[in-house]
Amino acid sequence: MTVIGLFTIIAGVGMFFDFDNFRAYSFHSERDTLISTLQHARAEAVSSICRGPCDEGKPHGVKILDNKFIIFQGTDYVSADRDYDAIMDANPNMLHGGLPEVVFEQLSGDVDTPGDITLTDNYSGRKSTISINSEGQILWTDERI
Repeated sequence: MTVIGLFTIIAGVGMFFDFDNFRAYSFHSERDTLISTLQHARAEAVSSICRGPCDEGKPHGVKILDNKFIIFQGTDYVSADRDYDAIMDANPNMLHGGLPEVVFEQLSGDVDTPGDITLTDNYSGRKSTISINSEGQILWTDERI
């Protein structure tokens, strides 16, 4: 009986740590996906990429929604051509705050509206702040809340 009790305690503690590791992996994966999406949009703007019928490159940006990240080309998400969007699924269990849209200027990669994007997982107590300055530099910090 004692052995079964000890085994149950050890298994319970092990499951707790496994769930914490899974939540940490899920959070870091979401953060890395968002950062990669921003970097990809900036690279397309700097490289003067144009998808579709146009002679010159265009600005590129990222629209951040609750369940997806959308790379678009154009000066803003509303006027962008939906035929050339690249859509990445986002984890709907993570909270996204701050800038809802980031647009990188053609050739320079600068942004008109610098600011922060926050990513929060209330279940694991993790938060990441992704900062984008006026030159389009993307930096991030992680913390436990």
